[in-house]
Amino acid sequence: MRPPRFSRALLLLVIVASAIGGNAGHAQQTPAAHVHITLLGTTDIHGNILPEDYYANHPANRGLAKIETLVRQVRASEPNVLLLDSGDIIEGTPLAYYYARKDTSAANPTIAVMNAMAYDAAACGNHEFNFGEEVLWKAKGQAQFPILAANLRQEYKTGVQYFQPYIIKNLKGVRVAIVGFVTPGVPRWEIPAHYKGYEFEQIVDSAKKVIPEVRKKADLVVVIAHSGLGNDPNSGTPAAVDDISGENAIYALAEQVPGIDVILFGHTHREVPQMIVNGALMAQARNWGQSLARADVEMERVTDGSWRVMDKHSAVLPVTGETPVDPEIMKVAAPFEAATQKYLDTAIANSSTALSGDVSRYQDDPLVDLINTVQMEAGHADVSLGTMFLTSLRVPAGPVTVRQIAGIYIYENTLYVVETTGAQLKDALEHAAAFFPQWPFDPTHPPKMPGYNADSAKGVGYVIDLTQPEGSRIQNLTWHGKPLDPAQKLRVALNNYRYTGGGHYDVFKGLPIVYRSPEEVRELIVEYVSRTGKMPVTSDENWKIQPAEAAQALIAEERRRMTQGAGTPSSFR
Repeated sequence: MRPPRFSRALLLLVIVASAIGGNAGHAQQTPAAHVHITLLGTTDIHGNILPEDYYANHPANRGLAKIETLVRQVRASEPNVLLLDSGDIIEGTPLAYYYARKDTSAANPTIAVMNAMAYDAAACGNHEFNFGEEVLWKAKGQAQFPILAANLRQEYKTGVQYFQPYIIKNLKGVRVAIVGFVTPGVPRWEIPAHYKGYEFEQIVDSAKKVIPEVRKKADLVVVIAHSGLGNDPNSGTPAAVDDISGENAIYALAEQVPGIDVILFGHTHREVPQMIVNGALMAQARNWGQSLARADVEMERVTDGSWRVMDKHSAVLPVTGETPVDPEIMKVAAPFEAATQKYLDTAIANSSTALSGDVSRYQDDPLVDLINTVQMEAGHADVSLGTMFLTSLRVPAGPVTVRQIAGIYIYENTLYVVETTGAQLKDALEHAAAFFPQWPFDPTHPPKMPGYNADSAKGVGYVIDLTQPEGSRIQNLTWHGKPLDPAQKLRVALNNYRYTGGGHYDVFKGLPIVYRSPEEVRELIVEYVSRTGKMPVTSDENWKIQPAEAAQALIAEERRRMTQGAGTPSSFR
């Protein structure tokens, strides 16, 4: 039976309405033709959460609490934001050290803060291995974001020990791949127990395998890498020789591996707002949370439904004195900070006079003598090598606290004692002497090595003659008051970084180890100073620079630099 006319009209109206509604629903589900994606990047945070210089004990324009303020501002104006980090997260401040070694029951404070900031991913850095695998795995297990390393060959396949090579995030239909890399220098700088089960491939070699794989799965390929540029940012020419081949490989990565859209990198503690090499946009934030890298990418949908990059650019957002701290991050950090400050303020000795590390690289110095004295005693060594890392350190007269001792030795190095010959020791001293300029000075020829690699020795006497060419500067090398026989066997104390050839001290690699301390050198110094109750205020003056006018000129120049605030540590290993 045919339906009544009224019923047929009503049915027709329903069909038309349904068709209109269906088309409207389809239009609402169609992806946008353009998607704007913002990538934010930090790097080399090194445990800097609050705007605090722990060694000088005063505020500083750095830290994740200030970075979060910048992140919130960007997130408030941009809908599609990824927050990324390029490695060296869990080591570097007394706060980081305290929770890695003193209070191991608590959460990792830097990871806790990064969780609160809602990081999307991080690259593994070489300093992640400093405290050993248990500390690394604990931090990695607590992280609510993946820590990536595509250039690791691993015996681990799953679990907290396993590092994913990459992840893919979906932002408004755009597939964003995030690929992580770590500098391959870890075996050069760390003891084997700290990276057991991992082998480090060259970044470029690994990228040639993983980037084509990722490119098939993603519309936008982003690399986060703990590796420096490796080339001069202006000329593109190769920079100074690295500790190992491929340590700083980012320029080579962009140049040799097509298919990368954006690279956020770190490791060298420098700032690069924007570079484009072979189509890859590259940026590096400043270390310790002193700036935030920002890369903006405009994606366009093409006729086949895929996406292409229409425009991209980057910049760095600085942290300044006017940048407020984020109150939520301050709240997360507060209990960690309180315990750390209490520990640092513990008085352990007294000093009869004020001490300074400002010219400790240019003359025998009580603070460096303290390092070497401790190393010789702990390792029953004949000779010790050491240097002042933080030359801006000041130890006031009166009570000496853990804070000042931490400033004397800011790295997590352990003590090694190796068996050397007199000739090998002289080779090491000649290498250290290459730090100094030729006399008369030529300002167009800067030092060939950073000052934190210029070790001085205790246990022998010698002169550094700057009128002589490199390799022939160590004069009058004596042991027990007599010329040192090149064949004389010696027990030489040094840190694990030097033993593995760090700083190009290749002479020590593979030498017989006669003692190895399970404790960091810093802890050995704390124990020694606590036991003796006083700081040494004089040095034994067992070495000096000649001619005298060269030494005087170097000291005057260094003091001029210190007045300009140039004494902060510049190491990025």
